[in-house]
Amino acid sequence: MRRYVIFASAGLSLLMYSIDGSAVAVAFPSFMKEFGTNILWAGWTISIYLVAITSVMPLAGKLSDSFGSKKVFLVSLILFTGSSLACGFAPNIYTLIAFRFLQGVGGASFIPTATAIVSDQFPRSRQSVVGLTASIFPIGGIVGPNLGGWIISRYSWRYIFYINLPIGILLIGLILVLLKDSKVLSRPHIDVVGASFFFGGILFLMAGLNLIGEKFSVGLLFLTALSWGVSIAFAFLFLRHEKKDPNPILDIALLKSRPFLAANLYNTVVGVAVFGIFNIIPYYATSVLKLSTMVSGMILTPCAVGNICTAVIVSFQLRRWGYRLPMVLGVVVVSLTTILLDQGFQLLRVMGIQFGTVGTIIFIVMLSGIGMGFIFPASNNACIELMPDKVATITGIRGMFRSIGGALGISLITVILHLSSTPGNGFRTVFLSFGLGLLFTIPLVFLMPTGRKNWGEG
Repeated sequence: MRRYVIFASAGLSLLMYSIDGSAVAVAFPSFMKEFGTNILWAGWTISIYLVAITSVMPLAGKLSDSFGSKKVFLVSLILFTGSSLACGFAPNIYTLIAFRFLQGVGGASFIPTATAIVSDQFPRSRQSVVGLTASIFPIGGIVGPNLGGWIISRYSWRYIFYINLPIGILLIGLILVLLKDSKVLSRPHIDVVGASFFFGGILFLMAGLNLIGEKFSVGLLFLTALSWGVSIAFAFLFLRHEKKDPNPILDIALLKSRPFLAANLYNTVVGVAVFGIFNIIPYYATSVLKLSTMVSGMILTPCAVGNICTAVIVSFQLRRWGYRLPMVLGVVVVSLTTILLDQGFQLLRVMGIQFGTVGTIIFIVMLSGIGMGFIFPASNNACIELMPDKVATITGIRGMFRSIGGALGISLITVILHLSSTPGNGFRTVFLSFGLGLLFTIPLVFLMPTGRKNWGEG
């Protein structure tokens, strides 16, 4: 019984992490209204969370090996729960961003440590329990926006963070009592320096983008150039350090492989467009379509459902279809539906189809989710096929590029919206440019593995 409670605790931590990540997207207008801030700073509440997770996650597994999964998991839970409370009490947007960063640092360890814990508890059925653990994330993607919209419409955005407190305290108690300290079998090298350089490079790149959106002045122009110069310097230091480090976050030798480079450029652009766009849709729904906060969260549900259902079907058909067809088809579908987010209302009206505002946006978002369902299983496996003996490494790098793409996408979108005369004009520019930009990933697909070399076997 004890190990089932531990499994439930690990799963609940991942659900809390997943819900929190998706619920915050619904709170954009509330942040702007209560703090009297603009979309540029509100966007940092999501992008800094993604950057923190991406910078810390590569270290988390090694920290577990060094200090034991129980210790790392407990520290992560305490940090995530404490920073959730701090987010709820944040007096301004700047402290909220800082506490969201700490939330990301705490949450980054949940995935590797929770996976390690359930694997240790169920050694004979490891594949099944790890698969069940991974399936929790799509559930959070469905629950998060709906729960967030309901909480904000009934109470306050602050309760999005407060609901983590009882869950976090319960999990801390359960893990303290039930989970035994794991034996530390090794003391692996932890590349803290590389992670710091990586975080610095991304942070200053995003800061430079943020400064572009502010009112033009010579001083701001200088600061923008300085931020980007520092970002380039950190990137150079990161690459140089990774070449010398015996156990680097990013194996630079992998980047010399053209298929590997193409795969991760593809993942980055997909991250920019997909994660960027769909984190900002609730704000589009409230600012342009004039829908309620509650509905702005609900409209993301069809995207998650479409993604999950299609991904299951595509996963079983990959041996037959290969990787390239689903990736190209998915990109084309997501590209067209992104453009339709602005133009679809007029197009359907011309065609004589009347869904209403909510029905139309739900239909378009669902189609986009179906497109994502084609993209992710195929691109995930295409990356792994490049180096099947390094699945964990390749999976981690793929996730890193996607998350950084998402963070940069949000920064770019908020700059465009801030510089636009009206939210409607800004979103029109975003949807058109990001939709068309996705199509430029199609040539990259043909540099990746076909996935058909074993077709017909078995």
